[in-house]
Amino acid sequence: MNGAVILAGGSGERLFPYSSASLPKQFLPLIGNRSMLQETYARLRRHFTCDQIFIVTQAAFQDLVLSQLPNVTGEQIVLEPARRDTAGAIALCLSKLKDTFDVLLFCPADHHIEDGVEWSSAVNTALDHAVTHRAITLFGIVPNYPETGYGYIEYDRADSPVCNVVRFHEKPSRQVALRMVRSGRYLWNCGIFTIPCDVGVNAFREHLPQHYDLIERGFAQVTETVFEALPKVSIDYGLMENIHEYLAVVPAFFPWNDLGSWSALERVLNQDENGNHTFGQVKSLDAQNSIVFAPKHEVYLYDVANLLIVCHDNQVLVANKEKSSDMKQWLPKLTDKPEVFQDRTTEGVGQQTQ
Repeated sequence: MNGAVILAGGSGERLFPYSSASLPKQFLPLIGNRSMLQETYARLRRHFTCDQIFIVTQAAFQDLVLSQLPNVTGEQIVLEPARRDTAGAIALCLSKLKDTFDVLLFCPADHHIEDGVEWSSAVNTALDHAVTHRAITLFGIVPNYPETGYGYIEYDRADSPVCNVVRFHEKPSRQVALRMVRSGRYLWNCGIFTIPCDVGVNAFREHLPQHYDLIERGFAQVTETVFEALPKVSIDYGLMENIHEYLAVVPAFFPWNDLGSWSALERVLNQDENGNHTFGQVKSLDAQNSIVFAPKHEVYLYDVANLLIVCHDNQVLVANKEKSSDMKQWLPKLTDKPEVFQDRTTEGVGQQTQ
């Protein structure tokens, strides 16, 4: 039997002030009325039954997950005692699920994916390959422009739905990204993958021994002290890059966006004739190339360009659009606070997803 795990423990700092540490973006609607977690869950329900889907998240978000996903039980929520990046979250899930499921599909909660034939085909292909070939199988998005904010997967291009991975590449410069896209030998690393549980456990044993010890300890015996002692490392850096010669990748064509910053919303928000991307009641005159996110505010633009404007509750952020991806660096300086994310109520956030 196969299962799915939604990775929902992120903090979403770069979508301030809409997203906060106490109410990060995966629990908020960015496009439409449902939260990103609810959208991800609904997408996975086309391939898995309710009892086959699990959510890994911070303990502080357990009640929020239960309120947004009424078909999910407390047993299906894997609570991280501390934040130890994706390697820690995945090891924790393996400690709980490795004896129940043959293959697990891991999927971030905060990505925008258009659910359709291409998505379903990629899921089925990756699951089948993981089962039959006992291989960790990645999803790689076929790029259609030179994105500098994503990591890339170099692959052995072949006339096959599944290909071999050559190596991983960090976020490139625009010039390098352009060469990658033109070559046709690189895919965006979207962070979605299938992993046979036995293969995953063995990979952790070889490359991340502390994580392996946690897995073998068993979920019930994982204490906060044990989990906090793990090195904080991503699954890509700690595991995938060390075993790339044993990985497979499915070149995927479904529309995908990692909505990790306000600039990323340009690809999914409505655009007017002057290049403004807006959400909410926005009117403009002689305004160009700006992003406005104001679900509950009226915003008027006149004779401005290249702005980022975000209105949420009693907070308004106005910034140079080109600097929005660097928010984690400059926002603490702007507010004179190391922690700028204020607690907010979670009441009424998101609609229930069946």
